[in-house]
Amino acid sequence: MKKTNLLKIWNNKEKILEGIKNSVFTSESVEQISDARMSICNKCPYIDRKGKSCLMPGTQPCCSLCGCNLKWKTRSLSSACDDDRWDALTDEETEDQVKSNLNLDY
Repeated sequence: MKKTNLLKIWNNKEKILEGIKNSVFTSESVEQISDARMSICNKCPYIDRKGKSCLMPGTQPCCSLCGCNLKWKTRSLSSACDDDRWDALTDEETEDQVKSNLNLDY
């Protein structure tokens, strides 16, 4: 894995962990948001179904702009599309609460 990929993952760890958490501990509202976002991603020219541009190998489908796994990114309410196709649904205060709930104090 490239050093730049590791740095990008580290800088976005809270959002990635939020997406993983929401994938494991599902809620109907998050799943509806994820479904709506994925329907946009599925029509996007930047979707990478083969995994060539994924930050983590083997995590396709991902976005070729940011390299994020779409299963997790679409479930991270604090994440936005890098091509402005959909927005983050939380403000900075809510993001801080998410970080606190995930016990990420770094």
